[in-house]
Amino acid sequence: MVVGITDIVSKKEFYNLLGDIGGTNARFAIVSKGSSELINIKTLQCEKFETIQQAIRFYLSSIEDIQISSACIASAGTVHLDTFKPSNNDWVINKSEVSSVLNNIQVSWINDFNAQALATTELTDNDIVTIKAGIEQPDRLRLAIGPGTGLGVCGLVRSSSGWVPVPTQGGHSDLAPNTSLEIEILTLLQKKFGHVAVERVLSGPGIVNLYEALCQINGKEILFHSPSEITTAAINPSPDHLSKETLHLFCQIFGSVTGSIALTTGSLGGIYITSDLIRNFLDFFIGSEFVQNFENKGRMKFYMTDIPIYLSKKENMGLLGATHYLNHL
Repeated sequence: MVVGITDIVSKKEFYNLLGDIGGTNARFAIVSKGSSELINIKTLQCEKFETIQQAIRFYLSSIEDIQISSACIASAGTVHLDTFKPSNNDWVINKSEVSSVLNNIQVSWINDFNAQALATTELTDNDIVTIKAGIEQPDRLRLAIGPGTGLGVCGLVRSSSGWVPVPTQGGHSDLAPNTSLEIEILTLLQKKFGHVAVERVLSGPGIVNLYEALCQINGKEILFHSPSEITTAAINPSPDHLSKETLHLFCQIFGSVTGSIALTTGSLGGIYITSDLIRNFLDFFIGSEFVQNFENKGRMKFYMTDIPIYLSKKENMGLLGATHYLNHL
C-alpha cells in the first residue's frame, strides 16, 4: 500500500529513508520501521541538483520533525564501490559524504535493478499483466528486466534465508542483430558509438537511436526528437509510419535480447518486466512480436515456450525493493 499524505508522519516515530537513483530521476520516500507503506513519495530531476546530497537535503526539507534512523538507497551503477558514478547520470556518489548528510546513520546501498527484482516478490495478481503464460518453476532463477534511461537486468533466486538478487550489467552486453535491417542499424550505431550495447536501442534514448537510424536508412527527415514524441506518434490513431516501425523494431529486439538472457541464466522461474517506459505503450507492446522473438531460439524453442512472462503495473518498484531489503536485513 502506498500512502501519499505527509501529515500522517508522526513526530515521535523514527523513519527509514528510501532512495531510487536512476539516470533521469531520483525518487525518495520514507517508511516506518518494519512497514512497507511508502510515505511522502517525491520524484526529483537529477539534472537540477549538482549532487545526491543536495537532492537528499531538498527532499528532507519538505518533511518536518522526523528522525531518520537508517536508509537504503538503490542506484544504477557500481554501488559496491565507495565512490561510483551512476549509469547515465552525471553525479559522482561518495558514500561517506551521503552518510554525513544523514548524520552518519547506517546507509545500505543496492543496485537499482536489485531493488526492482526484490520488488517483484511483493507483487500480487492485481499488480501484473501476463504477457505469456507458461510453467513457472519457483525454485529456478527469475529474471527482472526493464528498459528506462538504460536497460536494467537482474536475476533473483530463492534461498533458505529468502530471496537473493543476482546482479548483472546485462544492459551493456553486445547488441546482436538478427535481420539485414538490424545489421544495417548496428553499422550506423557503431559509427556513432563504437561499441553498441543492447541499451543503445533498448531504452528511452534507444528508441530515439532506432528512429534516427530508420530515418537515415529511408532518407526521411527526422521529425521527432524524444522517446515520448516517437511513441505518441507511433500509437496515434493515424500513426507516423517510421515511428510505428521504430516501436515494432524495439519490441522485436527486446524479445530477442530477453530470450537470450533467459537462455543464458536459465530463467525458468519467470520473466518480470518492470518498465515505466513500456507501460506508456502497453497495448501496442502486448500486440507486438515480443513473445514471438523471445521464443525464436531455434532448437531451444520448446524451452522458451515454458517460461512465463509478466509485466509489473506497480509504480515505485525501486522504492518498494529498497523497503524489502531493509525489512529483511
